Amino acid sequence: MIVLKDICKTLSGREALKNISFHIAENEHVGIIGLNGAGKTTLLNTIAGILKPDSGLIRIFGEENPMTEKNTLRNLVYLSGTRSQLWENLKIKDSLDHCIGMYRLDKRETARRLEELDETFEIKEFMDSAPCHLSVGERMRCELVYGLLSQPKLFLLDEVMNGLDIFFKHKIMEYLKRYGKEKPSAMLYASNQLSEVEQLCQRVILIHQGSVLFDGETAQIIGLFSPCYRIEVRFSGNLPDFEDLPLEKYRLDGDLLTIDYDTRKIETVQILKQLMEKCIIRNIRILKPDLAATVQKIYGGVNGKYN
Repeated sequence: MIVLKDICKTLSGREALKNISFHIAENEHVGIIGLNGAGKTTLLNTIAGILKPDSGLIRIFGEENPMTEKNTLRNLVYLSGTRSQLWENLKIKDSLDHCIGMYRLDKRETARRLEELDETFEIKEFMDSAPCHLSVGERMRCELVYGLLSQPKLFLLDEVMNGLDIFFKHKIMEYLKRYGKEKPSAMLYASNQLSEVEQLCQRVILIHQGSVLFDGETAQIIGLFSPCYRIEVRFSGNLPDFEDLPLEKYRLDGDLLTIDYDTRKIETVQILKQLMEKCIIRNIRILKPDLAATVQKIYGGVNGKYN
């Protein structure tokens, strides 16, 4: 669906994007991650045609001049937590009517679709309100409905969970996952909330100072940079002998045993087998590294800190 090759962009004398290249296929959900100022929003703005690249190629739906093609514009939506598509002083229903007219949507089918979307986004009570009178979260729910109304094939989403409480965040993330399974589509999802990216995206592109630092599966980046797992066990009986196991470290605090280990050196099942043979386990918890901890570790190696 998207091909980028050697995209460069300079803003205010700074190289915001440096030779960015990647390909996004149909049905891929890809997270765009990186520190503030890494170039995530600039990248989405460039793909969406808001910014023009200084050099390089962008191809969307097979078109090399995507922003001049009506088919591309009809099938692409760019939603941002900081850039509104709604008319500030118009009622929400008027903005949605504008969307219906702009995309030439069938009114009867759209009415049915709005009912369906309201089951997740619950915006019916805001229809006679203007965005300026809504909270950030309420407004964002309306923005998402506006973007989803035309059933796009390509989503560019930038911090779209801004202002949403945990209840709606969960509902909307489940909806986006469902949408991706039911309809041929692709999504680029930029966020500093890496738990959201980990739940929504099978692949991540990590950007650092305008360049791609990593591009691959979410599980792969965790496995490469944070292979250490932790087991916490409450037990009774004698402490097993771990001297022959290639553990990173272990420590005992009362009846709580904590074991850190590298999954590239030893499998979890080997440690559990040793524990069950030598002691009585009362409670056990296995903690695996997450995307946030992994990115923190990567940036710790890149520049000694993570902001």
